[in-house]
Amino acid sequence: MSEAPVLTLGPDCTIRTVRALQDTLSGALAGGEGLTLDCAAVERADVTFVQVVLAADRTARGRAAGIALVNVPPAVESAFRRAAIEHPSAPLL
Repeated sequence: MSEAPVLTLGPDCTIRTVRALQDTLSGALAGGEGLTLDCAAVERADVTFVQVVLAADRTARGRAAGIALVNVPPAVESAFRRAAIEHPSAPLL
């Protein structure tokens, strides 16, 4: 079993960048594999980021894959906390 590809996110994960993030996630998930999102560089995140990540995770899980967030900084933790949702951080199977 191979490791999930890693996508490194930029510092701005907000409504201003949501379209580009959606496109990037769609492309990264096109291969049908899971995906690891490295969030170390994220400085700003909002509820649109949460929505996009959860939608991508739902899509990936429909293909027997999933998304995991790693190196989660306070900005990402806060965005998920404000949305009252836990971020997908479980290891991919």
